[in-house]
Amino acid sequence: MLEGFRLIHRFRVPFCDVDMMRHVNNVAYARWAETMRTEYFGDVLQGSIGGTSGIILARTEIVYERPIAYRESVAVGGRVGKIGGKSFAFETEVWSEEHGVRCATIGCTLVAFDYETQKTIVVPDAWRARIAAYENAAVA
Repeated sequence: MLEGFRLIHRFRVPFCDVDMMRHVNNVAYARWAETMRTEYFGDVLQGSIGGTSGIILARTEIVYERPIAYRESVAVGGRVGKIGGKSFAFETEVWSEEHGVRCATIGCTLVAFDYETQKTIVVPDAWRARIAAYENAAVA
């Protein structure tokens, strides 16, 4: 479960994430993925949410594999997959720890962005180095 993921959050599903169908609402998965991305940006890339450069979300794809219930113990992992010139792929997996099965995969394309010029930028070399060091592998 979550092999290859260093950034992992474990929690029990709160009531606010459950809908009238009695399972985790699709919006919760997007929020969990966002939490992983922002934690990664702050902790690994050492970026400030108020800084002049950062990341913007260009694309999200969620594949739901199994429903998750209220108070179920879950583990959510996040990591950078592939890095391009101006963008990189961020991968998130959601697992049920109680059942030992993957429940969803979430793929995101993140774009390096300069908020002052309102333009995309090349992924900074410092980010590449920090990602490689954190992921303990050369990510190119």
